[in-house]
Amino acid sequence: MRERLGFLFAIAIAATPVLAPVSGAMWGTAWGTAWAQKPGGPPTGAPPPRGATAPERSLEVVNRSDTTVRQVFIFQPAQAGRSEGPDRLGTEVLPTGRSITLRLGRVAQCQAQLRAIWEDATEETVPVNICTAQQFIFTDERRRDIPLANNTDNQLTQLFIFERGSTEPGPDRLGAASVPPNDSFRVRIRGFAACQVTVRAAFQGAPAETRQVDICAEPRLAFGDASVPLREVTVTNRSSVTLQSVFASRTPGWGADRLGDAVLEPGQSFPMRLRSAECQMRMRAVFQNRREEVREAVDVCAGQPIVFLGARRLALGSVYERPIQGIYLSAVEAADWGGNQLAAPLANGGTAEISQDGGCQADLRVVFDNNAAEELRGFDMCRNAAITLRPGWVTEARP
Repeated sequence: MRERLGFLFAIAIAATPVLAPVSGAMWGTAWGTAWAQKPGGPPTGAPPPRGATAPERSLEVVNRSDTTVRQVFIFQPAQAGRSEGPDRLGTEVLPTGRSITLRLGRVAQCQAQLRAIWEDATEETVPVNICTAQQFIFTDERRRDIPLANNTDNQLTQLFIFERGSTEPGPDRLGAASVPPNDSFRVRIRGFAACQVTVRAAFQGAPAETRQVDICAEPRLAFGDASVPLREVTVTNRSSVTLQSVFASRTPGWGADRLGDAVLEPGQSFPMRLRSAECQMRMRAVFQNRREEVREAVDVCAGQPIVFLGARRLALGSVYERPIQGIYLSAVEAADWGGNQLAAPLANGGTAEISQDGGCQADLRVVFDNNAAEELRGFDMCRNAAITLRPGWVTEARP
């Protein structure tokens, strides 16, 4: 019996396969294959597994450009052009050379868009992985500066530069600025690599202009003809009312307001510059009280100041033998005559120009050297802008 059992045991041992020793390299390969087949954790920068809580995200932004960053938005790509969320800077700005850490909260999606808006109204949008990026640096590497010259007589109010063939003009490259007539400006563009572009310019009081430009071959924009002479003449407000607008034109249309956003207070002057091959211009002044003063054939080449009085003017000539020592002109509704408008007595053959700020209906009083006086009440200055003072003139001047 023992012999039979020993025989069976020997057969069992002989039937068992022999496991050969495995070298270290072989073990490494075997175990490496096993680990490769084992499901691993999420790769770096991937969103957390479904059901897991997203970690708190933050991003340090550093401003190494030469301009203050005013706003920063971080949003998902699908939100571009729509709801881009809050300005991450809040009430702060990011000056040159400074940094700030933005707390983004618990965000599961790693791929985001970062849009920065600088103080000069330029902006740039770039992709950023908020799971892997610890820091984002703003630089001027992708900035392009394009000199612009407005050699027209109209204010440049908007400028769009966009890739040729695109239907989206993008932002106004002037931002909140405008370029006055015969002035220059530096257009700053960020994150824009195209060379072949469409340029669209809008002017105040003139048609818009669209052109195709290669800004890589010719990185300069100019509107108007710089060969046309540039004239300069001083405009003075000698009225008692604020001068709100000044227009100068050679055509039926008045064009743009030469004052732009400024006004001329009483007594103030400003140098008006305009391009014109001709010297004769039509000019129009508009005052705060809505009164207008129009001048025809103004010579802008003579070098003489252009003075606006802001009042209705009356030309007087005297053929009286007696000197006139006082002339008073006032609106019919005025309670008194106002001041004497003669700086010196008006002799026989002399002339004078007087004015008043009221409407067309006015009262006129003439006082002689012997204190005798003559008055004309309720006459129309708009229809009768010149009067000869002589015996019987009061009757003649009445309608």
